[in-house]
Amino acid sequence: MSFTTYDGLKASVADWVNREDLVSVIPDFIELAENRIFHELRSPINEKTADLNLGSDGYTTIPSDYLEVKDLFWNYNPLSRVSLTQIHSYVARTGAAPEVYAREQSKLLVFPNPTQVAGDTLRIIYYFAPTKLSSSNPTNPVFQTLPEVYLYATLAEAANYLGSDGSRWEGGYQSAMGRALQHAKSSEYAGATSQVQSGY
Repeated sequence: MSFTTYDGLKASVADWVNREDLVSVIPDFIELAENRIFHELRSPINEKTADLNLGSDGYTTIPSDYLEVKDLFWNYNPLSRVSLTQIHSYVARTGAAPEVYAREQSKLLVFPNPTQVAGDTLRIIYYFAPTKLSSSNPTNPVFQTLPEVYLYATLAEAANYLGSDGSRWEGGYQSAMGRALQHAKSSEYAGATSQVQSGY
């Protein structure tokens, strides 16, 4: 059974668990599986770049599909992440270029708060939650690239619902997700020069 679309995935799950009476709840299993996948997957598959509007108060609104910051740049200079408590403890310095940032609810706060001029850019590279699968959205970038992760995660949720031993499906999920994360890590540093940290 091919599971390259949402409907194909639902049919495959029904076949794998050999239960025709689960048709009405399989969409719930898929949604629970997606919640898990999106929280655990951190790879180029679910990375996105966006330019943010920085307000005069030093805050910018996080994109609606945001999961986690990967990098934040001010005019292509990287900013370091600190805690919100730490950033609020700093002595105010306005006008200088931002050096650090912190998250506050659905916003990011940069410090120092710059005096903006034309051409200034606050750019974020972040991990995003793709649009979930549905009849009107039959695929997404994660499902296209990692259908086996979707399948095993959904089967694990089905096992939880049925109260059956889901270790086979959980093992398949862990193996598939592990390969995806390892591939992401390898591609991130491929060709980079190894560096050894000093112990002093």
